[in-house]
Amino acid sequence: MDDHAVKQEIARADKAINDRDFDTVANCYTEDAVLVVKPGTLVQGREAIKIALQKISDYFNNSLKVSQGDMVIIETGDIALVLSKTYIESPDKPDSEFSTERKAIYVYKKTTDGKWLCAIDNSYGVELIS
Repeated sequence: MDDHAVKQEIARADKAINDRDFDTVANCYTEDAVLVVKPGTLVQGREAIKIALQKISDYFNNSLKVSQGDMVIIETGDIALVLSKTYIESPDKPDSEFSTERKAIYVYKKTTDGKWLCAIDNSYGVELIS
């Protein structure tokens, strides 16, 4: 599982977020991907996701550090469902109202050239259900 291509893509996206490299992050998503910014707020498309992630980083005073813990990847054909413990750290924003440990759900889609891209990014997981 450690060498699964999807896990490697998630690590690449996390590093880009941590480095504030939003062009790289945007390229980790499908053209029509959806990002759950916060419960009740979604954005769709690479450019909108890029802008949203910049604003999220700004909210965390540019100290946002994202990492993954335990991860399960369920794959069929060109689709992969990812269940992951996601950790959000922000040393310069200790008063954030958002959870720092989440049980995220991601959906990845494999392109025709074999690259995995995120189609749905929901770091809140089932917490969206009230």
